[in-house]
Amino acid sequence: MKKQFNRMKQLANQTVGRAEKTEVLSEDLLQIERRLDTVRSVCHHSHKRLVACFQGQHGTDAEKRHVFNLL
Repeated sequence: MKKQFNRMKQLANQTVGRAEKTEVLSEDLLQIERRLDTVRSVCHHSHKRLVACFQGQHGTDAEKRHVFNLL
């Protein structure tokens, strides 16, 4: 009976240890996920601006501002 009690105690300790590790891991994952969201956003906006630049839209806006400033 004492062996069974010790075995149950050992299993309970392992389960608690796993739960603590999972909580720490999930905190790390949440922090990484927040950083990835920022990187995704920056990449998305950069892609949109590059596409606009390659299509010539970006240059025409700059030229319009330059002409407007000369007036």
